[in-house]
Amino acid sequence: MRPRTPLLTSLFAVLALAIPAAAQDSALTRANAAITPANLLRHIRELSSDAYIGRAPGTIGETKSVAYIIAQCRAIGLQPGTPTGTFTQTVPLWGLLTHGTLTVRVNGQPQPLLEGTDYVAGSAQPIPSVNIANSGLVFVGYGVTAPEYHWDDYANTDVHGKTLVMLTGDPLVADRHDPSKLDEKVFLGRALTIHGRTNTKLELAFRHGAAAVIFVSPTPQALKSLFENFTRENLIIRQPHDRDRIQAQAMIGIPTASRLFSAAGANFASLMASASKPGFHAVPVAATAAFSVTTRVRQIDSKNILAKIPGSDPKLRNEYVFYSAHWDHHGKVGDKIYHGASDNAAGTAGILELARAFKTLNPAPRRTIIFLWPTAEEKGLVGAHYYVENPLYPLSQTVADINLDYFSNWGWGRTRDFSILGLGNSTLDDLTAAAVKAQGRTLTGDTAPEQGFYFRSDHYEFARVGVPSIETSPGIDYIGKPASFGEQVRSQYINHDYHQPSDVIKPDWDLAGAVEDLQILLNVGYRVAQSDTRPTWKPNPIWRPKSN
Repeated sequence: MRPRTPLLTSLFAVLALAIPAAAQDSALTRANAAITPANLLRHIRELSSDAYIGRAPGTIGETKSVAYIIAQCRAIGLQPGTPTGTFTQTVPLWGLLTHGTLTVRVNGQPQPLLEGTDYVAGSAQPIPSVNIANSGLVFVGYGVTAPEYHWDDYANTDVHGKTLVMLTGDPLVADRHDPSKLDEKVFLGRALTIHGRTNTKLELAFRHGAAAVIFVSPTPQALKSLFENFTRENLIIRQPHDRDRIQAQAMIGIPTASRLFSAAGANFASLMASASKPGFHAVPVAATAAFSVTTRVRQIDSKNILAKIPGSDPKLRNEYVFYSAHWDHHGKVGDKIYHGASDNAAGTAGILELARAFKTLNPAPRRTIIFLWPTAEEKGLVGAHYYVENPLYPLSQTVADINLDYFSNWGWGRTRDFSILGLGNSTLDDLTAAAVKAQGRTLTGDTAPEQGFYFRSDHYEFARVGVPSIETSPGIDYIGKPASFGEQVRSQYINHDYHQPSDVIKPDWDLAGAVEDLQILLNVGYRVAQSDTRPTWKPNPIWRPKSN
């Protein structure tokens, strides 16, 4: 075939842009039909099977996961997603498997502490051993500095070399007019903010020169499940300054904290109450802490997976709409496989099916669509963090990220509602609202804001660097089910299946609602890819991460 002349190429481009809105809607309707429950279930079943041994980075589970996703991309007809023509971006990591002990002394006498019951300790330092002796304790409340709320738990306090005891989450500030309620204008009430993130607290403690952190968890969630995160292999990015972090950390529960503080002549309940009141100041504790941590360090070259559909518009094809969903989970511990069917084989499958739907469009969307499956999300958004710090496409030309990290209640049928985590952040919300309305459904905000899910998935890394990003969640108002059903299945998942071996496909799963959710996200991404304008942040969005 003879090559097209520049004139003909320009003509085709003009014709592509002139497709009537009705024709575009018709194309989108056909694309919607490409997403099926059977295909979703096929991917989820494969990726969560025993053969993938929990999809942990740096294991045979990663090798199989990457191979499967790339094979599916090829079958769909996607192009390799990197500018160099490959499907993967190498993410250099340290794998850290730690074992740590914590000793607290009052008047020189060690207090009784049972490892694994009263506490769990470890380190994120990529070195074989860490030892801290006789580090004074300081209670720093929630360990938060939040200028926008005129809050600083470190004010006028030197914590250099100290071990900081801090509560997890945000300060629970009472409403001045009704003390039975939380002040929604200070730390967003019960909704977790960026300040309540564990990583935010650790980074702040390091900047203040602290040696170690002891977290006190007031959550009703069983400490056993929280302790498990310390006993699994941790992953950090392998880079020149990877030791710029707290030396050691531990977690204890309120009963243990109360006992230790009482031995040191302090009332922990009183201090905990004061930590949620404006004007709180850090309090030294008459005790010392010692840590001894040993670490098995291994070098891992993990993979972010990328595929793409090049844009059809000669100008806009150099702008990018991202869809993301992490492929990893927690692997195998002993004889237990952490299957991760909902978290996040489901999201991984969802991106594959969105890609299949986009490939039915002819012409392709005007902007380039990038499908990204990051690694090591379960270890702190590590793969996505590495991507935005080492972007393969200019972040200034990346117009949106639409993230799927589906869990808890994404297998139980159709719902009347659909949720945005961090509602009010950007104009992506408006596109989502329109797509939800077109399905005859209701848009809600985060239905579990106290869990802080907005800051716990890969879209946050894109938002952090200024890319309008959205994370959505399945609804909880189920069609044909009792009013309490949605809360019931989500609670069941979080309390029993979340990050447990039992996160598997359930025999009575119904993915009809999952298909409708994906059709909404297809619509949103398509509208972004077709529009002459880009999504924008809304004025003073409360959920948007503050500039570093």
